[in-house]
Amino acid sequence: MFMEDFMKNKLSSVFDIIFFSFLFIIYLIYSILIPVYQPNFYSLKTEEKEVIIVHGMSAKQIALTIKEAELIKDTNLLIQWMVRLNIDKSLRPGKYYLHKGHEINVAYELQKAKPVTERFMLVPGVKYASLVKRFIKDDIDIFTQELLNNNNFPDNIVKILPKSPQDRIAFLLPETYSLLTENETAKFFIKEASKLWFEKVGARIPQDYTKKELNEIAVLASIVEGEAKLDEERPILSGIFLNRIKKNIRLQSCATVIYSWSNVGIKKDRLSYKDLEIESPYNTYLNYGLPPGPICVPSLKSWLSALNPEETEYLFFFATSEGRHIFSKTYKEHLEKQRLLQEIQ
Repeated sequence: MFMEDFMKNKLSSVFDIIFFSFLFIIYLIYSILIPVYQPNFYSLKTEEKEVIIVHGMSAKQIALTIKEAELIKDTNLLIQWMVRLNIDKSLRPGKYYLHKGHEINVAYELQKAKPVTERFMLVPGVKYASLVKRFIKDDIDIFTQELLNNNNFPDNIVKILPKSPQDRIAFLLPETYSLLTENETAKFFIKEASKLWFEKVGARIPQDYTKKELNEIAVLASIVEGEAKLDEERPILSGIFLNRIKKNIRLQSCATVIYSWSNVGIKKDRLSYKDLEIESPYNTYLNYGLPPGPICVPSLKSWLSALNPEETEYLFFFATSEGRHIFSKTYKEHLEKQRLLQEIQ
């Protein structure tokens, strides 16, 4: 009888061991193996929620943002899986749509997800007013607010930045940018565009340049941008404007007159002699020297031409109908070339 009870108890213990071992294996499969090899195992058809990841967010900030959206419970576990999947430092800014679920699954979903962004091309020659309209939200001028925020510019250039927000647009480099579609758009754009400006332009500027000198170059680059159609002519035009300044001759840039009219809400594609009389500090037909600030966003090549102008004896130029310029050393030569072109046409 004793042996029989002993055998029964032993068999019961073996059965218990086998049973609990089986349960443990099932637990491993459900909690570890399935999520690893089948990350969508936890993806029930829950409602998608919007999560916005902005430029510069750390893995911890991203995890907290996802938790605040009530998609996960454990931020540390999500961070661990983000590190394991190598996405803790590689997630692109943008708007993500994620499902509520296990932290492992959310991490895999993040790895596969493509952020919703908006492509925006900063076109060379664009004016401040146009950029303000582009980023305006609920009648609030967000763009100007963000331009005035020094934290949106690289530390290397904060000391040389002009105070005026409309003058700061010269330090944004034209390029196509992927932007967020929410409130962070203007901030992110300025950070990216100014960072690119420093990489492409700022790094080439001698360290002994003063703030005044750099801002004068920015103004010159913007005028060259307004005048030039052909890249090879930009350094020549830059040199001409500097020659005229040295000889105390008005720049007489049509681009500055067009800008002067745009400042009073009037668009001009062609100018009459009467148009040249507009009273404005930007009108270089009336005022000597450079205008008080940039008239537009200069391209990289306009910046480089202003930094490295071509040395010539030219003082005059005019544009042909094709957009090419004809240069002259004297006013007499200038008039003669205009007359000859009219005869040919």
